[in-house]
Amino acid sequence: MVMGVIWVKAGKQKIRHLYDWILGMRLCYQMALLYIIGGALPVILIGLYLIQGTNRILVEREKQAELSELDRISREADSMFGTVNSLSKTFYFDEKLEHIAGHSYREYQELVDDYRNYTAFNTTANLYSRLLHYITVYMENDTIVENAHFQKVDEELRSQDWYQRVLYRGGGGVWQYLPFHLDQKNYLALTRLVRTQKAKNVGVLVIYLRPERLEELLGIRKEDVCIVLNQEDILMGAEGQTWREDIQEILKERGTESFQEKRKVGGQEYLLTCVAFGSRETDDVFQIVSMKSYGNILRQANAQNRRSIWVFLGSAVLSVTMIWLFSRAFSGRVNRFHRQMQKAASGDFDLEENLGGNDEISQLYGYLWTMILDIQRLLSEIYQERLHAEQLYARQKEAEFKMLASQINPHFLYNTLETIRMKARVNRQPEIEELVKMLARLLRNNVHAGERDVPLKQELSLVESYLRIQQYRFDERLEYEISMEEGVGEELMLPLILQPIVENSIIHGLECKEGVGHIRIRAGREEEDIRIVVEDDGLGISPEALDRLRESLGSREMNRTHIGVNNVHQRLRLKYGNGYGLTVESEAGSYTRVTVRIPSGDQY
Repeated sequence: MVMGVIWVKAGKQKIRHLYDWILGMRLCYQMALLYIIGGALPVILIGLYLIQGTNRILVEREKQAELSELDRISREADSMFGTVNSLSKTFYFDEKLEHIAGHSYREYQELVDDYRNYTAFNTTANLYSRLLHYITVYMENDTIVENAHFQKVDEELRSQDWYQRVLYRGGGGVWQYLPFHLDQKNYLALTRLVRTQKAKNVGVLVIYLRPERLEELLGIRKEDVCIVLNQEDILMGAEGQTWREDIQEILKERGTESFQEKRKVGGQEYLLTCVAFGSRETDDVFQIVSMKSYGNILRQANAQNRRSIWVFLGSAVLSVTMIWLFSRAFSGRVNRFHRQMQKAASGDFDLEENLGGNDEISQLYGYLWTMILDIQRLLSEIYQERLHAEQLYARQKEAEFKMLASQINPHFLYNTLETIRMKARVNRQPEIEELVKMLARLLRNNVHAGERDVPLKQELSLVESYLRIQQYRFDERLEYEISMEEGVGEELMLPLILQPIVENSIIHGLECKEGVGHIRIRAGREEEDIRIVVEDDGLGISPEALDRLRESLGSREMNRTHIGVNNVHQRLRLKYGNGYGLTVESEAGSYTRVTVRIPSGDQY
């Protein structure tokens, strides 16, 4: 017992002497000893151990990587399917859709008008164009005419399994792999029975997904990964593989659970990985399945083993050699940097000594200089930022107040204009009635217009209302023509773009002209853009004034003479980029032509 105590005390004393001896060494020796004992030696031991178990580690890593990859795909797919499911709910309680489903049409034009006025399908498809292929609703209304969006339900359709599944599910969504009636190709689609507020069936809604979006989920893994719906339908992936049928058999055997196991398929061993997830608010189950050859995995592991051995041997030799060299150089630079930090800590910012080099220590020394300068600059900037924030807050509150006030006043104005219009109708003054009606339309559109895009045909209709009002003012001195190529009316653009241009044409071009003035507005496509031309035969613009106007369009400062045109140009550039906006051509005493160029919906 006594001898044991003596040995323990002696051991502690030796450890203490060793510790004191290490602390008494120079920094470079301490670092070299630390690297060898604490770094190189453990790395050698750990490296030997890891090389022995590389096969197992690499195989497990491959399994985890495969699970992570399929889990990522499943999360993205689940998010995408959830978005489609949410979109399908927006068609519940749709009064226009309910009207089309329940109305008995006797005139074809009435049906055409209802189809044209119902834009919910096209609007949703445009907003989610990368995700949705098409939206169709099947209705039990024999008076409708079938088109891409509206289809009749006949006896053959009622007997089909997919239709019966939707009816059995009630109001819930059902994911199915269905042929699209226009091209008869199969698409993944969400089907749902749509009802009214009174629980009356409107029809069966079918939202088809774009196959390209599913292909994006798989990426470069399309050949060895597939997406399976309800253990039966392989929606995407495993292209050209012979084991597609084997996958279906295995999934029927394992059920809807997620699993990872080694399976023998076609005489070869594969690592089969399956990640299953249920679609939100439906009873359907999706499974992401991959198959990787076990032979390829083991070959990769063996090759990695050989590389690891050579790297380990080279690193062991190199590390012992380099530790001593770097320890001496590093310790010297650390000591010099330490002296400079002491000067800065004591308040002496006159750091004259240059450490040299371009490594982290030199960068830290440069950061010390930068930190000193930044401290002084930040104090000034903090004050300026606080002052700016207070000013911005005050302006924001003022703008909010003005916005609230502007929302109150128009109601009185609309009611007054409506009263005048009704008085004109009673007194049989159709011209005054029409003038007041169009003025109210203009005011309502200008007050409620925001930055949300509107169809081009709506913008042209607004301009036509404005021109008709001006015709009452100028009597027979103003004539106009508006033309639009087929297919461009539904293109979206910023609101209130054309009215300021037309207004400038009247004020600066036609108001002081003798005789009849003409305004011509043409809208059409030019390559991949939409081009709208507003041309008048008024007084035109002098070359000097035209140069000033073009210069102001290229600047962000407002031109007081043409605020409206400058504002329109800046809005277009902010929305679509510097390649779009206005161009102005004019000849004094002859004409003025303003061209508006915006991108089409296909490229924007």
